[in-house]
Amino acid sequence: MNAIAIFLMLLFTVFSTAGQYFYKLGASSLSLEPLALITNYPVIIGLFFYFVAAVLLTYALKKAELSVVYPFIGMGYVWVALLAFFFFGEQLMLVNWLGIGLIVAGVSFVGYGAEHG
Repeated sequence: MNAIAIFLMLLFTVFSTAGQYFYKLGASSLSLEPLALITNYPVIIGLFFYFVAAVLLTYALKKAELSVVYPFIGMGYVWVALLAFFFFGEQLMLVNWLGIGLIVAGVSFVGYGAEHG
């Protein structure tokens, strides 16, 4: 697999995780009133991060096969869990840590298989 595609996918997961962070911040003051929506700056920043992530994903898909690139999206679950743990004080149980380990292992196997398959 193309090293640039891997790098782009890792950047994609970082930007989409940043989007989730800002969505979470904006959720505390979320209102469906139009003026409140367009002045909810954390949500707007989250949308920006998602837009950048979408551009990165699209470019990564141009560089590598979908079946190889797409599993890297799972790393977003890892970053979000760690973000929730460290920044929002959410608890991660043993089963969560095991799931994170399985996701990392699965993405690693897919990447290794793409290189040595």
